[in-house]
Amino acid sequence: MKKIRAAILGCGVIGKFVADHLIDGAVPGCELAAVYLRSPQSRGREYLESKNIPWVTSLEELMKFSPDVIVEASTHDTVVAMGPEILARGVDFIPLSLGAFVDPGLMETMTEAAAKGGSMLHIPSGGIGALDALQTAVLGGVEKVTMTTRKYSTTWKGIPAVDELGVDLDNLKEPLLLFEGPARECMKKYPQSINIGAALSIAGIGFDRTIIKIYADPGVKEFNTHEIKWEGPAGKVTVLFENTPVPENPKTTYQACLSTLLVLRNMTGRRVIGA
Repeated sequence: MKKIRAAILGCGVIGKFVADHLIDGAVPGCELAAVYLRSPQSRGREYLESKNIPWVTSLEELMKFSPDVIVEASTHDTVVAMGPEILARGVDFIPLSLGAFVDPGLMETMTEAAAKGGSMLHIPSGGIGALDALQTAVLGGVEKVTMTTRKYSTTWKGIPAVDELGVDLDNLKEPLLLFEGPARECMKKYPQSINIGAALSIAGIGFDRTIIKIYADPGVKEFNTHEIKWEGPAGKVTVLFENTPVPENPKTTYQACLSTLLVLRNMTGRRVIGA
């Protein structure tokens, strides 16, 4: 069977993870075609050249490698700028910077582009899961979905919304609530650190009715934790994820990296388990 060809936008932690695993044959029905970098000075260039992986600096050049699917592992701006064009040109798209979908018109734009190109937009679960169960429950009616996220204190350094609080994250002794409110507001304040909230909102009842709580917690150094709850006619659900951070970037977890491989595997296989 012919393998599908995957390209990647970006070569950070997740981009390298996906590239390494595709090269190693982790998804037997998928091969790596090329990687897009923002510029020749991008930090991922040295890695790509050491692996003999082709790299380009424009979408037009990337398309010359005839990808069947493109994985975005870059930024929210990249999703907005390239996603619709990729889909309209008949190439499947897997965005990982899901916070971009806080823009109320972006999902419709993407869907229309996919219809035009005969392609598919794939939304990965990222650092959480149970999204199939949530989508099922929504069919019966769900009024409220909440997620409480806890990450180690210093993981939140360098985020403007946290810096404005003037908190000494290095010496925090107990959990500190950084945010509580609708996912839409959360995405604006924590766009680089809470893409899972976007995945939950897209799968469930939307950005305005999904409630997010964020804690800086000195007691969760080994894991990033996400507790998700919802209730409806189908029953009550509570799910807890304790995810191992990637050492190179504690804001990213192995679960998020692996979820991308699962989407690619589902595209290449003959069965899909769950949603």
